[in-house]
Amino acid sequence: MGSTDFSFKLADHPKIPKGKQLAVIILDGWGEEKPDQYNCIYVAETPTMDSLKKGAPEKWTLIKAHGPAVGLPTEDDMGNSEVGHNALGAGRIFAQGAKLVDYALASGKIYEGAGFKYIKESFENGTLHLIGLLSDGGVHSRLDQLQLLLKGAAQNGAKRIRVHILTDGRDCLDGSSIGYVETLENDLVELQKQGVDAQIASGGGRMYVTMDRYENDWGVVKRGWDAQVLGKAPHKFRSALEAVKKLREDPKASDQYLPPFVIVDENEKAVGPILDGDAVVTINFRADRMTMVAKAFEYENFSAFDRVRYPKIRYAGMLQYDGELKLPSHYLVSPPDIDRTSGEYLVHNGIRTFACSETVKFGHVTFFWNGNRSGYFNEELETYVEIPSDSGITFNVKPKNKRCHIEWPL
Repeated sequence: MGSTDFSFKLADHPKIPKGKQLAVIILDGWGEEKPDQYNCIYVAETPTMDSLKKGAPEKWTLIKAHGPAVGLPTEDDMGNSEVGHNALGAGRIFAQGAKLVDYALASGKIYEGAGFKYIKESFENGTLHLIGLLSDGGVHSRLDQLQLLLKGAAQNGAKRIRVHILTDGRDCLDGSSIGYVETLENDLVELQKQGVDAQIASGGGRMYVTMDRYENDWGVVKRGWDAQVLGKAPHKFRSALEAVKKLREDPKASDQYLPPFVIVDENEKAVGPILDGDAVVTINFRADRMTMVAKAFEYENFSAFDRVRYPKIRYAGMLQYDGELKLPSHYLVSPPDIDRTSGEYLVHNGIRTFACSETVKFGHVTFFWNGNRSGYFNEELETYVEIPSDSGITFNVKPKNKRCHIEWPL
């Protein structure tokens, strides 16, 4: 994506001689903050990092990882691993998905685009389904964006809307899902007063339903598909608020691992399975945990799990989640156009690179680092190694990572 008239030539480094190997090690989530008893990194014993900092203080530099410094809307927007790897890989600031969606909604341009016009074709006789993370964490989605999209869709002709929620508790406080559900249900009541048939149709915790990434565990996506498309889940309730409150009575329950549930009517019939002729929008602006479900909706030839039924729908993402795969083919907001990344510079200068991580972070050191692009710039010069993450586990129970399995190629 770099312009053809741009030179990728790199000047010699003033201190590091040619031929030296350089390691860039990303400690995802590590940072410096107020040193008090609530700061886990400050409280923990960190001898390696302490020695690095004390041994070469002149080389220790702090950089911002949140807000406008990494392309997010405001100083109140916390950073995350996606935008962090985008910024480090590009070395420049690009407007991120959250900011682009904010502008599109505020200006109304989202409703003028080809993506919205595409799904709007289903409004007359079908249902609009919105699937995504119910949260104001700002990492994958934001509640206020969902609220604006609901209002805008209704104003643009959506007569029947179903929301399939994924509870958070990871980018925001565990237990906060109850408040988000109450807010959303109140918003839907207001739409009902305007003559729109609007309800929450299904739900589940983000780490257990729908939002897997890097094809680590397709069972997560299947649980979401069964609830959202087939209207089948192990738990049935008359309202989402009842569902979340009841499921959280389990002493081991947490928002991010809530089991899938569906909302049913007085006859125990699911109120919102996805059917032929409907429209579906995945509302997350972040790509990694939407790509797998996008494949399930987009690909006619699909074998990751038995979909049982593949409805003929109009599907769009909030953004396009993978530019190389053109996935999804329809989207409401154009994604950030990140070019001239460090990976491009290095291969244009004949420098070999090696990127390695386990599955759950592999896309960060490749896809996000390379400006949201899959694949290689030059396969002869680049080596990507993925160490399989354990599947079928919850990382809060088994948090140990695979760093000991990394082997540096000679």
